[in-house]
Amino acid sequence: MKKSNISKFISIILLILLILGIVSLFFLPYLYDTFKGASVEVFTKHTLVYKIAFYSCYVICLLVLFKLIKLFNIVYKGNPFRVEVSNILKFNMILFMMLFLIVIVKAVFIPTILSFAVALVCFIASLSFYVLSEVITSAIKYKNEVDLTV
Repeated sequence: MKKSNISKFISIILLILLILGIVSLFFLPYLYDTFKGASVEVFTKHTLVYKIAFYSCYVICLLVLFKLIKLFNIVYKGNPFRVEVSNILKFNMILFMMLFLIVIVKAVFIPTILSFAVALVCFIASLSFYVLSEVITSAIKYKNEVDLTV
């Protein structure tokens, strides 16, 4: 198959975002305090549970970026109908479901419309990754049947 230059370009952008995300992980409390709203407490005054949830959401997002980089590199190489692609999509589905659960629990204790919107987006992304992984799995089966027929 022909190599997709768009997938390589997106992979490079995601790699830059991943590197920036890893570097900013060390400065997360400072960045949180810099960009927070006026009514939000500083990061050090939040509870330990809130801090753990915040860092876990951040790490989950970094894992999503890492898996997406792997996915776009596979697409760039020209063979997207592999079991590895389906596994990456299912892993991302689990990560987005974890994000959904963390945000929805946070929204129960600190209800904001933004929290519910983010939870909804995470839930829809999780379902989308699941459907896409099932489509890829079916495509792999059909491809193997056609390869055996020929």
